Amino acid sequence: MEPRARVGKNRGQQNFADQDLQHFLFAHGDVPNSLETTKRVLDELLTDFITELCFEAHRSAQLSGRQKIKPDDIKFACRKNPEYLGKINETFNKKTAIEEARKLLDQNDDKITKSNVKALEEEPLGDADDDMDLDSRTVGGRSTGTGAGR
Repeated sequence: MEPRARVGKNRGQQNFADQDLQHFLFAHGDVPNSLETTKRVLDELLTDFITELCFEAHRSAQLSGRQKIKPDDIKFACRKNPEYLGKINETFNKKTAIEEARKLLDQNDDKITKSNVKALEEEPLGDADDDMDLDSRTVGGRSTGTGAGR
């Protein structure tokens, strides 16, 4: 049986949770309690979109001689829509940034690894960086008389 025919037999069943659809709709400007028909239509649209995207990515993988879909296959499937492709690239960039940040922390004891200490070192503070004048201390614009020179 062709894969697309198998998708048709699940028609009428909801694939996403009601709460997820409700949050998605509310985040995009709908009322706090959406109609059931609105949620069903959104569920069907999302299911069809994801299915078609996966079939297109699978076709790309088959042409490359692979059975598994790689992220590049999904990018290739979205090549004609710059908004989708841009969002995919943005998501991959965020993922790599998160992975690099995780590498800074040692997962065993939550300490910074020795190899990344130099990346975190700051410049030493100079005289211009002092926040407090040692001769007098002021509170609310008045001198407290507890400075070093008194």
